[in-house]
Amino acid sequence: MVEWESVLHDAAERVQEVRDKLVSAREGTERIGEGAGGDITMRVDQEAEQEIIAVLKQKGDVRIVAEEQGETGPKDARWTVIVDPIDGSSNFERGIPFYCTSIAVLEGRTLDDTKHGLVRNLVNGDTYYAQAGSYATKNGAEIKTSTLQNLREATVGIDISRTTLPVVKSLNVLIASIKRQMHFGANALETCFLAEGRLDGFLDIRGRIRIMDMAAGQLIAKQAGAVFSDERGGPLRPAISVKERFSVVGGGNSTLHAHILAKLKG
Repeated sequence: MVEWESVLHDAAERVQEVRDKLVSAREGTERIGEGAGGDITMRVDQEAEQEIIAVLKQKGDVRIVAEEQGETGPKDARWTVIVDPIDGSSNFERGIPFYCTSIAVLEGRTLDDTKHGLVRNLVNGDTYYAQAGSYATKNGAEIKTSTLQNLREATVGIDISRTTLPVVKSLNVLIASIKRQMHFGANALETCFLAEGRLDGFLDIRGRIRIMDMAAGQLIAKQAGAVFSDERGGPLRPAISVKERFSVVGGGNSTLHAHILAKLKG
């Protein structure tokens, strides 16, 4: 039996070493091509992903879905591992201290089959982890989502980067109804902020979020108490593919989640 918690921590530690080395040498931002997910690949993305994959390949029967190299391994493998080596690459490139590595392990073919998730804040080392059916942790200590139910007091992460005017208009009622709207540029880490109550909600209704951004963070946040759906309130059922794009709405609790959906529909 694979001890996935140990494996994920090992992989994240290797990524941390890559990041620290490149930052110390003031390197890592060289653009070297385009990844399978369609984004520009920098040296830090490539080297970090190589370290994660080196760890995973020691585990045998594993299908890997990774941002840079795409999908590899047997399609009928028991385990699927979803890898985003550097979520928030643009922040890394600009020297903005908010980016992470995100790794999720699925035993099945849907997001509901996510069994383990780990997100490492590569700036300060904070590590979020959860196993399905258990609690979520930050640096080994249990975390819980916000219990806030009043939308007017809520701080909500909303990704509106490179979106369309209709999407912006659909958010007007919600943004006018909350205390504060934020976006930091690394969705996996923002979802962990939802998990520990720093954010009361998180949503991206552009139809552009990727499975690599969401798989680990949504498990961590769900185990901490969060509720997720698509923008219509239905279940999240994205394909497990580097090409898949979808929308997500998350709340720290079911009441706040329902309030957010109601404002979107309004």
